Amino acid sequence: MDKATIKKVAGKLAPAGLGVFALAAFALTDWPWLGFGVAALAVAYLWWNNRADGLGKSLPDRALLTAAFMVWAVKSENGSGELLNLGCGVLLLLVTLYEPLLRQSLNVGRLDSRNLKLARSKREKFFAPKWPYLAHFGLLALYGVSVGLGWPAWPVLAGLGVVAVVNFSAVLSAWRERRSSTHGHNGDQAVWDALEKHAPKFMVHYSAPPGTEYHVGMWLPYLEALKVPYMVVLREGRALGAMSKLTKAPVVVAPSMGQLEQVIVPSLKAAFYVNNGMKNVQSIRFSQLTHIQLLHGDSDKASSYNPVTAMFDKIYVAGQAGIDRYKDNNVLIPAEKFTIVGRPQVSEVEIVNAPIADATAPTVFYAPTWSGWFTDTNYCSLSIAEKILGGLIARGATIVFRPHPYTARNPASARQMARVEQLLADDTAKSGREHKWGKTTTKDMSLFECMNACDAMVSDVTAVASDWLYSEKPFAITDMLDEGERFGKSFPLSQAAYVVRSDASNIDEVLDNLLKRDPLSDRRRDMKTYYLGDFPGSYVEGFLGAVREDLLGKPGFDSAEAPKQHQTAAALRDDDDGDE
Repeated sequence: MDKATIKKVAGKLAPAGLGVFALAAFALTDWPWLGFGVAALAVAYLWWNNRADGLGKSLPDRALLTAAFMVWAVKSENGSGELLNLGCGVLLLLVTLYEPLLRQSLNVGRLDSRNLKLARSKREKFFAPKWPYLAHFGLLALYGVSVGLGWPAWPVLAGLGVVAVVNFSAVLSAWRERRSSTHGHNGDQAVWDALEKHAPKFMVHYSAPPGTEYHVGMWLPYLEALKVPYMVVLREGRALGAMSKLTKAPVVVAPSMGQLEQVIVPSLKAAFYVNNGMKNVQSIRFSQLTHIQLLHGDSDKASSYNPVTAMFDKIYVAGQAGIDRYKDNNVLIPAEKFTIVGRPQVSEVEIVNAPIADATAPTVFYAPTWSGWFTDTNYCSLSIAEKILGGLIARGATIVFRPHPYTARNPASARQMARVEQLLADDTAKSGREHKWGKTTTKDMSLFECMNACDAMVSDVTAVASDWLYSEKPFAITDMLDEGERFGKSFPLSQAAYVVRSDASNIDEVLDNLLKRDPLSDRRRDMKTYYLGDFPGSYVEGFLGAVREDLLGKPGFDSAEAPKQHQTAAALRDDDDGDE
């Protein structure tokens, strides 16, 4: 189990475990100080772990702590009074009803958001967001003091009365506000008003598992270069924190179809997508928008010719290869839906024309992909990584190792990754070569910084290989599905690469070609145009020009900014010389 998973599990179990411990201490021992100590530790942990969000929104954690105090109050000689015991029961009921009543009333069912200036009502200004949690723990402390010191029950009951009155007032105020709202299923008038004022011209629609926010991040700099207001719409709230760090534009969470309707303001003219997530179809139904699929990389994987892509109005691809792979895999999409826009991200990649043989001590980038969801799409080469890297080290190469972000999710891959890192650490200690791995390559260095630091690359069937093609430097691709002669047809990019067999039995021959002879140098340059398009000036302008053309004439986009160096799919198909 990787460190991130352990940390996540510990974060979920720690407060509940401490609550159970406190309950057991009060119920099974005559040491109330132990229960108090553990309960205090639980409160401190909840505060630290959720300090930006109150004292924790987990109902079981708070209920366990309340139950612990109930048991102690019943056992205590000072807590045997019926009023005090009744107070404990009322408090537990209050905690149980908090989520559906108080939280909803304080937020009026509001959509979660960041970077959005919301007009707050007097009621919201009065109630601090952390007040309910502070009130709950404050009442627990009052119970403890009352029971421990033998105080009468009325202070506890008075505190409960105050909380009950405030709760009732908040619920009544929320009900009135909801009744007076002119928009939205849940009274999200303030969100609607703020979005209308912001007047976004397009949105980026995102629905994906956690940890994939980079799918959006890779496109944001270029979308922001359009210099028009936009917003990011998340369909799952778990990405809100990470996404709000990637952009200063409004980020709104709209989990349901009804809530999605509440963010489609009149100023919106287009929606961009970075994957084929299932919830995309809920956004496609807004026919007044132009729906543009960007995807998050160009590769020969099955995900890059998914039939679902046909539902979008426009499909942006880097080069002609992005169009042909649909046709070659019997996915029939009208040609007019495709637009070749180049690959703006590779503007950060350096082109190197010097022969690889000139590098006496080459640095090689090893970039394996992850194992995927299914066996028939498992292109990951970590199972043969030690053979690959062993061959490179024997030739005096320095390794830059950067695995896919999802690698650690597969236990077998996580173990293989650990062995690779140990291999590099051992050789660093033995030879003095400064191999790079771990946090250095995944946090401190970007993908393109890793590429620019290397003379050659070994990768799998992945979008990294397409991006590397821009550099014109030699690379190898692994045939992990053991396709043999069929590999070049299934994954055309491999025709410009040195192919490593699934058992790495030909690794010596591959490395000789990769690091010495390099007979495919001309082939790579031809493939570069086929995969990444032909934009002599700038891939960035190619992308921006395509967006401006597709949104030309729509309010909010300056028609004076004519498309630049933009190639339509039909035009390039006519010019195709059949090199595929």
